[in-house]
Amino acid sequence: MSLFRIIFYPFSLLYFVLTSLRNRMFDIGLLKSKSFNIPLIGIGNLSSGGTGKTPMVEYIFANFSNNFHLSLLSRGYKKNRSGYIKASEKSSANSIGDEPYQIFRKFNNIKVAVDENRVRGVENLINEEPKLQAIILDDCFQHRYVSLKLNILLTTYTNPFFKDYLLPYGNLRESRNGFQRANIIVVTKCPVDLKATEMNKFRSSLKLETNQSLFFTSVQYNNILNGKRNISIKELQDSKVLLITGIANNLSILKYLKHNKIEFEHLNFSDHHNYSNNDINKIGKKYCDYNIITTEKDYVKLSDFEMKNNLYYLEIKTNFLMDEDLFKNIISKTITN
Repeated sequence: MSLFRIIFYPFSLLYFVLTSLRNRMFDIGLLKSKSFNIPLIGIGNLSSGGTGKTPMVEYIFANFSNNFHLSLLSRGYKKNRSGYIKASEKSSANSIGDEPYQIFRKFNNIKVAVDENRVRGVENLINEEPKLQAIILDDCFQHRYVSLKLNILLTTYTNPFFKDYLLPYGNLRESRNGFQRANIIVVTKCPVDLKATEMNKFRSSLKLETNQSLFFTSVQYNNILNGKRNISIKELQDSKVLLITGIANNLSILKYLKHNKIEFEHLNFSDHHNYSNNDINKIGKKYCDYNIITTEKDYVKLSDFEMKNNLYYLEIKTNFLMDEDLFKNIISKTITN
C-alpha cells in the first residue's frame, strides 16, 4: 500500500458514506431505475479497472451475436465529446473511446453506441434498432438509473473485491456489499490449472446469495501476433521487443511474454492513454529498430500513427475453467425469455 493511499484513508470513509447513501436511495426508491421492454445485460465491477470487462463483452458477442440482434452501449470513456454517439465508419478511438472502437472494428454484425447517460443511450438504440433483442452495457455496475435483467460482476483472482478497500485507500468504487446486486459473479484471470479445492475456498469467502451464480475464467492469448503481417510469438524470441501498454492491469501480458521467453523493454502508460505525436516521436528515436507488441486496445490507437516499427497486438480471450455451458444457457435465457 502506497504512502499516498494511507494518507488519504480518511477520504475513504467519506466516500463510503456518499456511495452507501446513493445506493440506499436506489434501494428504497428515492432514486429510480428505468425499465425497458428488451433485456439489458450489464457487465461491470466493484474495482476501478483491470478485471477483464472488454474480453467478457467480446465473449458474449462472439457466442451470441450471430443468432440474436444485439447492441453494445458503453459510456465511451475519454471520448472527445459528450452525448449520444453511434459508431460508424468515421468513428475513431478518440471519438467513441478505445474499447467501444475495438469492439466496433471486430464485430460487424452489432451496433455500437456510447453515451454517459445510459437511459438516453438505451432509448436511442431501441428507437433506431426496432429488431433489437438485447443490449450489452459495459462498465455499468454503478450506473443504476437503468434496470438490468442480468447483472454480471467481474473480480480478479489475485485481487478479489472482498480483500480490497474503498477509494482512495483501495480500488473499490463502492462498498464490498454491492456484490449482492449481481446475478452472476465471474472470477477472472485465474491460473489455468486452478484446482476445485481453491475454487471452493473462493466460493466460501464470497458468501454468495442463493440466487447468485459463480464462474471462474482465465486469460487466453493467441500464440499468433496480429498486425499488418501475422507472426508466431516464437519468431520474436531473439529479437528486440518493446511492449507498450496503456491498461489498468499488466500482470497477464507480462506473465505471458516471460513464459514464451520473450525479452523485452516495457513502456507502461496509464489506462486508456491517448497517444500523442510526442509519444510516437520518443518511441521512434529510442526504439526505432524494435518490434512492438501491444494490447488490442492500444493497437487501435497506435496504428493510426506512422511508425517504422513492426507493430503487433496480442488478442486476449476469456476461457471458462468450468460450467461454460451453464453460463451460455443463462445468457441465452436472458435474451429470449
